[in-house]
Amino acid sequence: MKTLTIECPDGLAKDLDSFVKSGCATDTQETVLEALRKFLNSHRPDLIRAQALDDVEWGLHGND
Repeated sequence: MKTLTIECPDGLAKDLDSFVKSGCATDTQETVLEALRKFLNSHRPDLIRAQALDDVEWGLHGND
């Protein structure tokens, strides 16, 4: 397992702490890992490329 060290804006860190303290997550690490996992799943290069191609296709031949 790799350890990552990040700098986080104070407001974002405060929101993260509040989220964990409210019981919505077990701990900060779990929350950050889940957020990173969701971000990477929704920003896969193949998905971004397909969405861009769809946008171009719509721009060229849209049904407006």
